[in-house]
Amino acid sequence: MLDPEEEYHDLADLVRRKARKNGPKTAFRFHGRDISYAELDRESDRIANGLHGAGIHAGDRIASLLFNTPEFPFLWFGLAKRGAVLVPLNTGLKGEILRYELADSSPAGLVIDLRLWPNYEPLRVGLGISREWTVGAPTGDAADAAGLPSFASLASDETAPPGPKLQPSDPASIMYTSGTTGPPKGAIIPHEKLITTPREIGQRSRLGPRAVLFTALPLFHCNAQEMTALTALLNDLTAAFDERFHASAYWETAAGMGATHISLLIAMINILYKQPEKATDRTHGVRTALTAGTTKAIWPDFEHRFGVSIVELYGMTECGCTTLMNPPEAIRVGSVGTPLGFVEADVVDDNDQPVPPDTRGELVVRPKAPFTMFLGYLNKPEKTVESWRNLWFHTGDYVTKDRDGYYYFIDRKKDVIRRRGENLAPYDVESVLNRHPAVFESVVVGIPSPLGEEDVKAFVQLKPGSSAEPTELFEFCIEHLPFFMVPKVLEFIDEIPKTANQKSQRYLLRGRKGGVEYDREQLGVVVRKP
Repeated sequence: MLDPEEEYHDLADLVRRKARKNGPKTAFRFHGRDISYAELDRESDRIANGLHGAGIHAGDRIASLLFNTPEFPFLWFGLAKRGAVLVPLNTGLKGEILRYELADSSPAGLVIDLRLWPNYEPLRVGLGISREWTVGAPTGDAADAAGLPSFASLASDETAPPGPKLQPSDPASIMYTSGTTGPPKGAIIPHEKLITTPREIGQRSRLGPRAVLFTALPLFHCNAQEMTALTALLNDLTAAFDERFHASAYWETAAGMGATHISLLIAMINILYKQPEKATDRTHGVRTALTAGTTKAIWPDFEHRFGVSIVELYGMTECGCTTLMNPPEAIRVGSVGTPLGFVEADVVDDNDQPVPPDTRGELVVRPKAPFTMFLGYLNKPEKTVESWRNLWFHTGDYVTKDRDGYYYFIDRKKDVIRRRGENLAPYDVESVLNRHPAVFESVVVGIPSPLGEEDVKAFVQLKPGSSAEPTELFEFCIEHLPFFMVPKVLEFIDEIPKTANQKSQRYLLRGRKGGVEYDREQLGVVVRKP
């Protein structure tokens, strides 16, 4: 789709030139509002003018706490036109983590949806952010925000001096990682990365001239930004956004948005698959699902039931929301694909030595061209150096690579459980538990063992209206898992905690206290070794 003659290296140039090319064509679609390429350019210009009037300079940071609404792209591209940096924060943040990320990024201003005001207001005085703009009505819990200027008032028709000439290496955003093993890290993302990754994604996405890319993932995350918004803009297409993921109405929403392509993460895939079958499962225009986490066990059934073709991929904030991706003409079920054109990849052992094909090791990657991956971690040079050990970026993920260069994701390296001298991946245990007819979802963690190393604990969320005895689930695991993978402890939980990107917050469950635990050995359920 992308014209090879069209070269872009920064977001401001991308929006301006695409507006000249596409004018009235819909660029972004939100519920109840279509935004044309021309309007996106015009409104982001007005925000850029207002930012200049508010004293925002090149290199300044503006944080956002915004849902998937039109204000997000207007701010995003308005900041790019001023040479300023967006810090898009997770809308689910509150308390110490929110305070930490705002303090760490030291923004010159904040744009906040007032539905999130109760999370920000207790921290406000201590942070002392000098400029605040609001989205929405200041009522109820946000009544004390009534005196603050609205985001709409920031837009100005008074032309500001042109912003700086951007370089591919200039930071466009700071994206915070989940921080499951320590304080969150702000990955500094240059403009070139935000052009290169979507360009490569588009080449493997089976795009047609009328494609509509739909996502229910949040725009504060690299997935929605790179896989949906920017891939659409680069290819003169339309990107459509839902504010949240609603499993029960997902396919109906996709149909209403005119979607042809969707983007799904592992929890979303499994939840959709476990929804009751209904007529609307196939009454939509979606033909391609770009997915991260589709298991080999359900892959063909998912495609058949929903009438889509899966293109599985792998990525992360630092090295591209998509780094590996199946070639659409040569997909291998169960694989996350091969490296995209901008990156080299390999699999190494704990001493950073390459491992033979089909051997588990850590995935490492490095760019083939400058500024196509993150620039480093904000305020954390030691973490930057650590992650780039031996000139490779260490992803922290276990994978294998076959002899044809296809990669297969196993699990997060840091989540691997060491039990009785065996390493086991939580994913393997979860995949079995999730197949039980009463189980909606599960998360497996390692817990300290009195014998040293770790025991396995499973948190299980049952399907609404379903029931299961702990002994039944233990015996199901014994039937389907190697002896060393069978959980020792099980706890039922009403809802698995998730990030706004629908990822399980495993680290919260590791420290969970006060639940009712069922010990397999105390229940007399015996695991027999072979």
